[in-house]
Amino acid sequence: MTEKFIGYFRLIDACGERGCPLCRCLAAESRRYLEALLHEQVTDVDTRRRIRLSWGFCNWHTWMLVDIAGSTFGAAIVYEDLVGRLLRRTGELRQRSRPAGWLRGLRSARSLATLVDLWKRRAACPGCVDAAATEARYLDTLLAFVDDEALRAAYALSDGLCVPHLVQAVEREHANVDALVTRTRQAWARLGRDLAAFVGKHDHRNRQPFTAAEAAACTRALEMLAGARGVFGSVRGPAAPEAR
Repeated sequence: MTEKFIGYFRLIDACGERGCPLCRCLAAESRRYLEALLHEQVTDVDTRRRIRLSWGFCNWHTWMLVDIAGSTFGAAIVYEDLVGRLLRRTGELRQRSRPAGWLRGLRSARSLATLVDLWKRRAACPGCVDAAATEARYLDTLLAFVDDEALRAAYALSDGLCVPHLVQAVEREHANVDALVTRTRQAWARLGRDLAAFVGKHDHRNRQPFTAAEAAACTRALEMLAGARGVFGSVRGPAAPEAR
């Protein structure tokens, strides 16, 4: 990739904001995706089919709908359909509250098992599918232009990538990944100094005020380790073995 596209310029702009610039780009692109869907695609047959297969959107993209201006009507059209389908699928579950013989009880148990199986086998959130492709494009752009003068200067002033996005960049095995890791660690080192100063200035003998960077250091550290709020969602699974 050698051609600069709009994502390159959006990445430079994101470097001027607090937190992981790639998380900022991803959140903005997800919002644009949902805006286009709700304002232009709610009656599109393929779009509606994908949303039905996924039982709507993930938690992050669902609540992003609320913040999109003028989205209520489009969201209502989509979710009227989803709620109706859900009611039809769960209709048999009402049998649980009625006296029933063993055969009806067996039918109800099978219905419950079917509901659980359908939920677990639902398709991925369409917003997340789009976000994954967007994320890959931004990672490729950052790696391809890591030595570009404008992007290099902007990234040097940023908070650097969060750990999850840096790991994804490393996994791409690009020739420029070492340079990206080095510059990201420089950003993290600045954060470490700001965090140490924030903690140190809580000493009762201190009379120096917090700088803006120090005051935001804790939130920046949270994002550095986990990524921006909502971007990576929750990963639930077996309890991890206790560290020794």
